[in-house]
Amino acid sequence: MKFTLPYTPGIEGYINDLEESYRDQINDLYFADPAFNPSARYLPGVDMMKVWDELKSISDKHNIHMHYIMNSSVWKNDVYTTGKQQIIDNVNEVYDRGCRLLTINNMFLLRDVQFRSEIPEDLKIKVSINNKISSLEEVEFLYEYNAINHFILDRSLNRNLDELKRIHNWRDGKGVTLTLLAQEGCLTKCPWKSTCDNMIATFHDYDEHEVNDLKLQHSSHFCTVHYNNHPEAHLKSPWITPTAVGIYDEVVDYIKLAGRMTPISILRDSIDSYLKRSGDIDIDNILALNTTSNLTDVSVDDLDVHGYSAKVSNCNNKCSDCNFCDVLYEKLGNDS
Repeated sequence: MKFTLPYTPGIEGYINDLEESYRDQINDLYFADPAFNPSARYLPGVDMMKVWDELKSISDKHNIHMHYIMNSSVWKNDVYTTGKQQIIDNVNEVYDRGCRLLTINNMFLLRDVQFRSEIPEDLKIKVSINNKISSLEEVEFLYEYNAINHFILDRSLNRNLDELKRIHNWRDGKGVTLTLLAQEGCLTKCPWKSTCDNMIATFHDYDEHEVNDLKLQHSSHFCTVHYNNHPEAHLKSPWITPTAVGIYDEVVDYIKLAGRMTPISILRDSIDSYLKRSGDIDIDNILALNTTSNLTDVSVDDLDVHGYSAKVSNCNNKCSDCNFCDVLYEKLGNDS
């Protein structure tokens, strides 16, 4: 298993300083450029030519691939008509600049003969976590009818090891790869997620001041305030702890770490813990804990004393039928 990491400015220095055994676990760095697919998921105020140069330098020195992302939850209608050729041209441009991996979530384009025939054959296409693929039946369908071989699976499968094993057993000999996103931090089975993703995807339509206002409004209505009021919900979020990576070794190919737009100074400890599969890290360095609670200063190792990683890897997030995380949260408070 290898890791797919978010690009953030300065990550080249971090990667250069890694021990070779850890650096060799990094397969690719994923990123986007607003010049090719305008989206809120980019680094505002950053010189993108320097970004491309840094990514190319990392690729040349360490064979860490450049992985381009086109997975906005909202696509403008012209992509299906007059704008389709522009998307094709953009994909070819990022390929010519060195990208050999493309995550894209637009099923219309993936079914479109012109799109598939006019982009490079050796460009590996991954469907996005935003496609919410959570079962063998969906994987098999897209493999057969969309010619998809590379899947970033829905985060619900982080908590459904049995279904992951079904998919893994089916893919034998088919050249299919599987990726899980480790620590996005979203609420489990969040009914707000579509609205959230759509807001994020359209932030770029506003000026900077309006964007900041929208983000504040978003947080005050959705996950931030919920986590503040119910901090035990962090334990129910379908994240994979660094110590749990080994549980997935035999069934998936890549673990993707979230963190686009997060400075490397903040990401460093979290990435280290996953590469080293170490539980000697506070939860707050992996998930965004916005308020003091029983989880403050609690490490992954502290969770695993209570069997957390093994328990939740196959719990199916049936939280209404289970109180494991609620009880654990109270125990952590009593232990402090």
